[in-house]
Amino acid sequence: MKQTWFTHDPVDTDTANELLSRYAARNIQAQKTLAADPRLWLVSAMLPEGKSEPRRDRTYEQKIWS
Repeated sequence: MKQTWFTHDPVDTDTANELLSRYAARNIQAQKTLAADPRLWLVSAMLPEGKSEPRRDRTYEQKIWS
């Protein structure tokens, strides 16, 4: 299965460390890098990529609106 890097939005130090520990518990390669704002971190993880794109949610969509 193809794997690609997924990058979270910038997060604070505590959240970044929690994400890293959760990824480590699942044996997923992850890394933490400093964001443009020195108070925040970017957490990236190597995650499996799905074969197809997710389907659009049509819960509140009526045929007449299309």
